[in-house]
Amino acid sequence: MRYAAGVLLVVVLLVGCAAQGQAPGAVDDPIGGSDSAGSEEAGPGTSAAQDDPVSTSEGQRGSHLPLTGVAGTPPDRPALVVKIDNFDAARPQFGLEYADIVFEEVVEGGLTRFAAVFHSRDADPVGPVRSARTSDFGLLEALSTPLFANSGANDGVLALLSEVDMIDVSSNAARDAYYRLGERDAPHNLLSSTPALFAAGVARGGQGIPTSLFAYREPGAPLHPDAVTVQGLDLEFGSNAVSYRWDGDRAGWVRTQNGSAHLTAAGALIAPPNLVVQFISYGRSAADGRSPEAELVGSGELWVFSEGTLVRGSWRRADLENPTEWLDVDGMPLSVGVGATWVALPRVGQAVVVE
Repeated sequence: MRYAAGVLLVVVLLVGCAAQGQAPGAVDDPIGGSDSAGSEEAGPGTSAAQDDPVSTSEGQRGSHLPLTGVAGTPPDRPALVVKIDNFDAARPQFGLEYADIVFEEVVEGGLTRFAAVFHSRDADPVGPVRSARTSDFGLLEALSTPLFANSGANDGVLALLSEVDMIDVSSNAARDAYYRLGERDAPHNLLSSTPALFAAGVARGGQGIPTSLFAYREPGAPLHPDAVTVQGLDLEFGSNAVSYRWDGDRAGWVRTQNGSAHLTAAGALIAPPNLVVQFISYGRSAADGRSPEAELVGSGELWVFSEGTLVRGSWRRADLENPTEWLDVDGMPLSVGVGATWVALPRVGQAVVVE
């Protein structure tokens, strides 16, 4: 992705919209309802060798699933990233329990949205699907030309998104893959299914298997020597207060949001076996100054929660064309356990470990 030319194009688009009396965020979500960026609801074991990783950042695709590390033959299809709503009116969500990786990013008003990555399993239905942000670009670039499902975006985001290495399966590009749920109000009711989205992606040229984002530790392998037992984590994103607590019986970090257990529409309790906290900064989006943009290039503090323990380290990423490195305090690669991973992207100071 090349921002310099992209930002210039955004400026031209915005000026053109103003001249025609059209709001920059108006081109969004054609399946009824309103979902523009400008009208967001503002609320009010060991070192790497000793860890025995079963997949690396390059991915061992023949014997393990690339986005979970689980033993098996991976499906011959790309990753699918679905933007999922996390506003009060959008809960309970559909299909989050089937995602391999889920990123939680800050949007307007201290709210958050999910970028749920599907590959090994399907979800039918999935959603509510919401609009793209420039924060998504760095996530997409790491996934080997993924499919990207969203409900559209404002003109500026769309202009920059065209430069990102992805296959568009948004509601603009794959309209027939989406529908509205009658018992919920728009824009919090746009649903799809991963089979429909994968089919749309293949029809638009999607192919290949994603590269692994993490190294995975074999079941039963020793934990990192710096691992310390903890109860969990508390996060304050602004308008959303999120907690995770380790549940040994479930072998996962049980998630609550604003004091309530996070259940999906099917009644599944969100409790991922792995939780990664990547501390980042947020700047202003090049497409819309009202939107925060996750800064995913650079370096920062990292907390990795797995098997009831925490390992502190750091992350670094040279540019969007290269993957993020997850490192311990000695600069050696960190691994996670097999299974799903949720990645929180808070600012520094927005998370507290519960010992």
